[in-house]
Parts: sequence; structure tokens; C-alpha cells
Amino acid sequence: MTTTTPLRSETGFDDHPPRHERPDGLSRAIPFPEPHVDKIRGVKLIALWVGLAAGAWCVVAGVGYGLYVAVHSAL
Repeated sequence: MTTTTPLRSETGFDDHPPRHERPDGLSRAIPFPEPHVDKIRGVKLIALWVGLAAGAWCVVAGVGYGLYVAVHSAL
């Protein structure tokens, strides 16, 4: 049976088979450790939510005012 792709690589790298290792050198059966993420809690979290809500309302007000000016100038 013939194939259209070669079964062996013809690039000259057959002497060194590919290494199937993790970059940190541990076994492939050990998963990568989860990254440590600091959680925002307490007053910082409340301040973040208030700031995001205020920013969202500013965007809505700006878009509304822009539409008001566009409609007012069109009429």
C-alpha cells in the first residue's frame, strides 16, 4: 500500500527523537500548578464595584448626551 506522506522524517533529525517533556522538567503526569491569584476582599471590593458602576453611568450619560446633541442639531 502506498502513501502520499513519508512515514519517516527526511530532514536529518531522525538521530534525535522529539522530547515529550514539560518545560520545567517534571513528569508529564504531574499537571502544571495553578497560578496564585490574590482575591480582592472587603472595602477594596466595594470601592471597585462603586467605581465600575459610576464609570458605567458616566458612559451611559455621555452616550445619551451625545445622542441628544445629535438629534437637537439635526432638528
